[in-house]
Amino acid sequence: MTTNNLSNAKETKKVVLGQFFTKDNVWLRPQIVEFIKNTKAYVAYDPFAGAGHLLNAAKNKLSFEKTVGLDIDETLHWNVNDSLISIPHIDNSIIITNPPYISNYSASRKKVGENLKKYFDSSVYDDVYFIALDKMLDAQEYVVAIVPETFINSSYRRKNLLHSITILEESPFDDTDAPVVVLCFDSVVKNFDEIKIYKNDTFIDLLGNIESLRLIPNNSVKMTFNDRQGWLGVRCVDSTDPTDMLRFDFKNNIDYDWDNGIKVSSRLLTLISIDVPESKKQDFINCCNKILVDTRIKTADIIFSPFKGNMKNGVRRRRLDFKTCRAIIESAYQQINNSEIEEKKNEQLSLF
Repeated sequence: MTTNNLSNAKETKKVVLGQFFTKDNVWLRPQIVEFIKNTKAYVAYDPFAGAGHLLNAAKNKLSFEKTVGLDIDETLHWNVNDSLISIPHIDNSIIITNPPYISNYSASRKKVGENLKKYFDSSVYDDVYFIALDKMLDAQEYVVAIVPETFINSSYRRKNLLHSITILEESPFDDTDAPVVVLCFDSVVKNFDEIKIYKNDTFIDLLGNIESLRLIPNNSVKMTFNDRQGWLGVRCVDSTDPTDMLRFDFKNNIDYDWDNGIKVSSRLLTLISIDVPESKKQDFINCCNKILVDTRIKTADIIFSPFKGNMKNGVRRRRLDFKTCRAIIESAYQQINNSEIEEKKNEQLSLF
């Protein structure tokens, strides 16, 4: 086999198995160390052991008496097990792992869908890491897992078994910049307002409080997204430049080829048609941006999905989805409308 063919074969296997190998211990934050130690487990268990970095950390940094690894990849030195099918229980152990990530859509697009079909056919989930989480929680009481940060905005059914979520702004991987979180499960059923969220080493808030700040649209205002005839431009992703983040503006103030760039499928930037009086458009834009910035501050960006790594200042880039965008616009529209009604009342009063 040629060098190129060998390289391609390795990449294909990584895609099929959803493999991303951790490079160092940036995931091992103080609150995670505390959680692991408080379990009193003396076996570190990784059913998706891969290159073994997490088990090495468990042994060298956390002083575990015993480590056990499994993996589906027969070329690795672990006992072979398909942990997306089932995971054996081990007494007095805690799972510490980086499970595979690949969505059903990505698998189909990369033409490896048939390899993963058996997992998706028997699951309600659309990414194998959710399937992995279920299998791990079926097997063990305590689980620590590094998974995509999009987990926070997911509808995973067993979130109520979480102890904490830690957002890592520094990637623990050497082969991808995929934004990740570390989930700590203690399998105790609880309300979301008992689940802690950290960003790196810093406690941010409780998951219930963050969820209560989500903006939900009610479809009270007529608007059309990705309309080339629209006047309201929206940057829906942070750039790598911290001065060019999510924002609403007149389309002419955003450097973009709207005529040729906007498509029905556009999600990075959008052009919106909405009926706002010319004299109120600037106030409307200002109001939209204030709601956006206030929400980012109050939620520490957590309700906004991550987007391809960090800005140059090390802060995670974020994406504004159309649902939240619509909710912001509706709220701003209502505020501007109420302000106009109040102005008219004051004008009438001034006549007497």
